[in-house]
Amino acid sequence: MGACVFVFSYTPGFSDVPSTAARILVVACVGATLWFLFAAPRSLGLFVPPRGWHIGVYILCVVLEFTLIAAGGRWLESVGELELRPALIALTVGLHFLPFAWAFKERMFYTLGGTLAFLGGLGLIVATQASALGAAVGSGLVMSLILLTYSLGLFAPRRNNGNP
Repeated sequence: MGACVFVFSYTPGFSDVPSTAARILVVACVGATLWFLFAAPRSLGLFVPPRGWHIGVYILCVVLEFTLIAAGGRWLESVGELELRPALIALTVGLHFLPFAWAFKERMFYTLGGTLAFLGGLGLIVATQASALGAAVGSGLVMSLILLTYSLGLFAPRRNNGNP
């Protein structure tokens, strides 16, 4: 659902072809992901339940994510660059996913977090309203595509059948 939030929050409705296409694509990807996770599941690999302090890492990451978004947003406002907030959010959301790969033993989070952090960082470096909006919408689209590939089992560890 986070992918939909990025796309729907930072596109101007169905007023132009790119916005409409982005909205349709993200909804289609989320719908397909839900289908492949619940109606026609694939093997995603062995589930490793997180241990106590892994849950603590998760909670800490979420708290730090909200703190960084709030503090970064205030800083952007103080320097007159609040229009860059969507890129800050994309960067922060990406960074908060990276420790999840370790905590949940799920390598997909490296790809997801790294890609979103890159897009958000790029939006901040270019430092225009268009780059910030593009970083956020792009993050939503990429997130939906990565989660779709995950739901198809493409991040699952490959079984070695004794072959070298």
